[in-house]
Amino acid sequence: MSRPKEGAVSRRTAMGVVGAGAAVGVLTTARDAHAFRVLRSPEVTPVERTIPTFCELCFWNCGVLADASNNRVLALRGHPDSPTAKGRLCGRGNAGAGFLRDPDRLKYPMVRVGERGEGKFKRVGWKTAYQMVARAFDKIKKEHGAKALALFYHGSGGPMLRNMLVAYGSPNYAAPSYAQCRGPRDVGYKLTIGRGPGSPEPLDFDKTQCIVLFGSHLGENAHNSQVQEFVQARARGASLIVLDPRMSTVASKADVWLPLKTGSDTAILLSWMHLLIANDTYHHTFVENQCTGFERLAEHVKPFTPSWAAQQADVPAEDIVKAYELMVKAMPAVVVHPGRHVTWYGEADTQRARAQAILSALLGAIWAPGGLYRPAPPPALKDFPSPDFPELPANVDKAASRFPFATEVSTTGIRDATRTGVPYPIKGWFVHGSNLIQSLPNQHETIEAIRSLDMLVVTDIQPTEITDWADVVFPEDNYLERYDDLKTGGNLRPYIAIRQPVVRSPYDTRPAWRIAKELGTELGVGDFFAFDTFEEYLSARLDGSGVTLAELKEKGIYFPQSKVEPYLDPQKPFAWQTPSGKVELFSKSLAEAGFDPMPVHKPPPDPPKGMLRLTYGRSPLHTFGRTQNNDILHDLNPGNCVWLHPMCAASLGVQHGKPVFVQNAYGDVTGPMPARVTERIRPQTVYMIHGFGHSAKGLSNACCMGGSDAELIRGYQVDGISGSTGMRTEFVKITPADGGKEKYPCAMG
Repeated sequence: MSRPKEGAVSRRTAMGVVGAGAAVGVLTTARDAHAFRVLRSPEVTPVERTIPTFCELCFWNCGVLADASNNRVLALRGHPDSPTAKGRLCGRGNAGAGFLRDPDRLKYPMVRVGERGEGKFKRVGWKTAYQMVARAFDKIKKEHGAKALALFYHGSGGPMLRNMLVAYGSPNYAAPSYAQCRGPRDVGYKLTIGRGPGSPEPLDFDKTQCIVLFGSHLGENAHNSQVQEFVQARARGASLIVLDPRMSTVASKADVWLPLKTGSDTAILLSWMHLLIANDTYHHTFVENQCTGFERLAEHVKPFTPSWAAQQADVPAEDIVKAYELMVKAMPAVVVHPGRHVTWYGEADTQRARAQAILSALLGAIWAPGGLYRPAPPPALKDFPSPDFPELPANVDKAASRFPFATEVSTTGIRDATRTGVPYPIKGWFVHGSNLIQSLPNQHETIEAIRSLDMLVVTDIQPTEITDWADVVFPEDNYLERYDDLKTGGNLRPYIAIRQPVVRSPYDTRPAWRIAKELGTELGVGDFFAFDTFEEYLSARLDGSGVTLAELKEKGIYFPQSKVEPYLDPQKPFAWQTPSGKVELFSKSLAEAGFDPMPVHKPPPDPPKGMLRLTYGRSPLHTFGRTQNNDILHDLNPGNCVWLHPMCAASLGVQHGKPVFVQNAYGDVTGPMPARVTERIRPQTVYMIHGFGHSAKGLSNACCMGGSDAELIRGYQVDGISGSTGMRTEFVKITPADGGKEKYPCAMG
């Protein structure tokens, strides 16, 4: 384990801070969090104020009540009224205050003094940094047009920076959360029912009788309220079906676990459609009144019997049938989870999402109690008065006539244009809160693109790998130190939530909205941010909403009236937002664009001899690669390990708990890291937790701890439908670390 820094939190202390449950990734209630008051003494700092805000450690954005005194956060608790928190925080949410006092955090603006990638900078003032960026951007705009600038963003501060870039004239803004995470399901569901699932997904766990998960590691991904609802549904008796080549935590709780061959999910989905139609057990009322293309689908799925699917997936046919019977028994109260991170194999991912949506339609589980409910739209807020945004040229994907059904610009499309100059050159990047070195596949292509830039600006809180490549670094306030734009949500109860400062930053950092306003002024678009204070901006947006800024700051969250009925009477006409106005089991749009109009199973290639397929996932105590440097979370979960089957381990000479290296076919190597030899994963497959193996030396806890799957994922597959990148296409080999010694403890289980 790395040497503790001065003021670091020990494991024992951490347990008192985040609660014993956080050590295993469970959720703690507001009441539980105060169970440690027995440890308090008269010397303990009393709480002076409690400020409602919301978390930023993942996209769930749970409501938080922050206890503070002077300029110190004493405790964080789940907001009892927040629909995403429900009075609880996950382990990482409880540890949020640990980021405030991280001595490694970015503290002031800096400009590069060494070569790109060296991470050598000097401190400058904000005005100097702004002017340097503005000169570079103006030069790029003059030579190539504003479209030669691109924004990569992640988190609540990103939209203000996006407004700045659009005002300047660029259409090229993208978030890895689309092309590297949810793109296929958004597009697949939109093609089928007219809209994507959204976040959080509108899953009616309160009424469901059956839950179907496809490689979705509920509990390990710690999607707070969804995990709570899932646990309650299981306790109530809802059945559980899990398709996953690994026995994840949630798979271990399943009534039917299908440890399928990687890439065969759609084969099983097609067999379930076959059974529903062949046995005449599909939901006739929903299909006849709400769907189009049923006859074509019925003919399409005739060959896809359970025996055929069992051969494709290498699972027992009787288990496929047993899962089907559980769904039929529960229909229409079946949650077919669309997943979140679903970028696995390329075009097959959008077709898998289509198959999931079609299965839900056959079960009558769309806009149905216990299935997918119809989400209410988020409350409409007023825009702050500003000039009209300019007409924008085509973004890089549209200019290249690719990804006809993409709903957002692809990050890899921007990167490719930067590398190649096609369809036009990209010469400047602004990166906000997104470590592109870890989040995009093929680090070599990312670095190649960066080397061709005229200017790279990075706004972040920590000195990550992408920060080392920056020309200019803008340090951002932590989420507990700043305002961001209002958060609105829909689903069952529309709401408006506020993020507001709990404490002040002790360093020369600024929030994204202020960076957008001040840099925008240097770029000549300051009139798009014509507010004197951010409170003025927020007040203007809330005008007519039913709540004032003062009321929202006190309560943290406000619930307007909802006028949307969450459930559909399947006999009544409904206008689905598809070209036909129906749920499209056969997609004419896909057919006309040259794609399969109905889902098909195209198995990915098997690993070459001596190689294994690399899969990856999440830790309940970490968010991607963003939290490994947090003292508390690092102490509880410092590194990752490699899961592999005993048969494979024996053939490779790998022993449980002993260090290994992982290498891809291109010669990229990561490790050493402990091997977890277990029958809980299929042969020919290995599994790693994503986000470890940092190389940024500024991360004194996280640097060089464990292995990085991002270093290995090089041969990705691009989905021509959605523009997303399939990243479970890499094959690796495992080799013992000769004479090596385990560098850190890994919870082997």
